[in-house]
Order: sequence, then C-alpha cells, then structure tokens
Amino acid sequence: MSHLKIQWMNSGRYLGLAYVAEGKIKLDKRILCSFKIFDEVLKHEIAHHIQWKRNGNRFLTKNGRRILHGKDFAAVCKEMGIPARTRIPIHQATA
Repeated sequence: MSHLKIQWMNSGRYLGLAYVAEGKIKLDKRILCSFKIFDEVLKHEIAHHIQWKRNGNRFLTKNGRRILHGKDFAAVCKEMGIPARTRIPIHQATA
C-alpha cells in the first residue's frame, strides 16, 4: 500500500474517504484530535484499498449495488485489528 496518496480535507460529514481506483485516501483534519481515532480511520480506509485489490480491483456487488462494508471488508478489518464499523464516533477521543 506504499503507493497510496494521502490528502487532508475539511469535511463536515466524513472522517475519511477511500478513492481506490485513484490510489488515494482523504482524511478529515478532525481525526487529529486523538491518535486512536487517526489510527482507526486510516486503517479503515486502507482496508477498503485491500478489499478492492483482493477482489480483482473491484468491489463485490449485490442487486447492482457495491458492497463497501461486507464480509470481505470485515475480514480485512479483523486482520488489521480494528472494528468493521461504518461510523467511527469522533467524540470517543475525548471520553
């Protein structure tokens, strides 16, 4: 995954986004509030890239829709030691 480009963004909605076809990850600056949040968000987005590569540079689909957080994603998250969740609460860093 050394080819990945990391960019920072100011998003009110997302903590991170994976642009797998472009080999890019965008991270919201809010994740810098804690290393724990930063670590999980970065690994979450990297997991999408691994998922993409393992599935032959594509996401699995069901009923014509891409499955971004399915069983294959959960397996990668487990390998990386993070929960396979779709929302990472930013307030957990201050608790």
